[in-house]
Amino acid sequence: MAHTEGQRWVLLAGLSLNVFALLNLVISFCTPYWVISWPRVYSGFRKIGLWEACFAGQILDRDPTQKSYHGCWWILSPELYQIRDWIMPPWFIVVQILITVSLVIEFIGIVFNILVWVHTGNHDKSGLGKRRAPFNIVQAMTYITISTTIMKSCSVIMFGLAFKYDWFWLPNPEINYPHFSYGLAIVSAFFSFFSSLAHTQYRNIVREEYHQPALMSTAVPHPVMYKI
Repeated sequence: MAHTEGQRWVLLAGLSLNVFALLNLVISFCTPYWVISWPRVYSGFRKIGLWEACFAGQILDRDPTQKSYHGCWWILSPELYQIRDWIMPPWFIVVQILITVSLVIEFIGIVFNILVWVHTGNHDKSGLGKRRAPFNIVQAMTYITISTTIMKSCSVIMFGLAFKYDWFWLPNPEINYPHFSYGLAIVSAFFSFFSSLAHTQYRNIVREEYHQPALMSTAVPHPVMYKI
């Protein structure tokens, strides 16, 4: 019984870390604060996220229309069509794809995790122990967590390096700096890393259980009291 409860604590740790990772990633995904311009100095560029960009009179030399852009726009808006290649260089699109895929499959992994948690909380047919975790689902959620860790880590590293070395991406790079949305993506990657450790440990425990013969238990009949 103590061994089973220990397993569930490992599973709960992985689930909790996954939930925190997903919450941080959702906020990072939805908010336009991956990079902002220093507010005390005027710049036509104000801030940008994965799916939103904000301007305050931005005019680009490479824009044939020489249009002045104001306000916040969805990054795929027709309004930004003429400057989309500037806003979304190839490495930026790769980051968008990796973060989006991570968000979707991390949600699926949490669903699998909850299913395993509920399943192992019920008694088996004998009524003397807990049910075994379904190994296929455990293995799937472990691989999902490892995959999201790798994708998020690659995304934040790629974004950080590109921000530092791609001086043609945003105007006035000397007054731009990463902000909390990017920071939350990094935090999410850390949560996923530790969650992957917990899930890998839980998978190893479950695999060892399946390699062991099932415990055969017999019920001891209760004495029957006869009334004379």
